[in-house]
Amino acid sequence: MSPVHVAPRRPWSAGRVLATVTSSVLLLLGVGMVVGGGALRLADSTLRNDDGFVMGSTHRWQSPGYAVRSESAEIHTDSTTFDLPERFLGTMTATADPTTPNGVFLGVARTADVDRYLTDVAHSTVLDPFDGDGGPTLTFVDGGSPAVAPTEAEFWVSSASGLGPQAITWEPEDGEWTLVVMNGEGTTPVSAAVSVGAEVPVLDTVGAVLLVAGLVLVGGSGIGLWLAVRQR
Repeated sequence: MSPVHVAPRRPWSAGRVLATVTSSVLLLLGVGMVVGGGALRLADSTLRNDDGFVMGSTHRWQSPGYAVRSESAEIHTDSTTFDLPERFLGTMTATADPTTPNGVFLGVARTADVDRYLTDVAHSTVLDPFDGDGGPTLTFVDGGSPAVAPTEAEFWVSSASGLGPQAITWEPEDGEWTLVVMNGEGTTPVSAAVSVGAEVPVLDTVGAVLLVAGLVLVGGSGIGLWLAVRQR
């Protein structure tokens, strides 16, 4: 029997190696885009409430004083290009469900106005919404009572009060903003389950774009990788 002759494999050329590596990288990138786009689409469909807002986790805001406030949230926009917060966040919302029989007041205002209102007032500040136990980290400042009840103050951009769950909405604008939770009559203690959310109108669009682009990239790079590897 004559020996079987096996043709020696030719070494890969530099172009073949480069094509394989490039296709592999693009394939991984495409898979990442598909996963990211799918996650955004899933978040858009599952995290929105009945009013169309993407809501964050609910946490207990409480204080032995007269108020609980968030830290200042600073928003910057560049009117010469586009309004980033409005386009990205859309309308914002906050909800508060009182856990005391005193009802709840929920309001958002410019930080400077909140600072003046709560000067020398006993209140707590949310330093970290997520501490090790899953609840917010708060710090307490002792003091007296507010000069007027929160429902009588006129600086709130948006506010609501009552015995049951309350919700407010507002449009994000330039400046520093603070969310405040109190009792309607400005009494103590304060305790409510609070959640903040936004419309995030671009969430579904970005997810769809990533998903489609990722699928196209996976298909194209997969074909390129197959062609590069199967070359004789």
